Amino acid sequence: MIYRPARGDTKLLSFSRELVRDSLVALRNSESIARAQRIRDELVNAEPARGATEPAEA
Repeated sequence: MIYRPARGDTKLLSFSRELVRDSLVALRNSESIARAQRIRDELVNAEPARGATEPAEA
């Protein structure tokens, strides 16, 4: 038996492809945002520079 897609199957497949395509575009565009957030998180969690917490000597 040979499978022939019905009209509903064709629409569902088309919608699925469009959804995957849009999702991949969103992922590609979000990499710069994710990279910036990772850098921000690293800076926030970084230890203070040596001597940065000590009072300055006169």
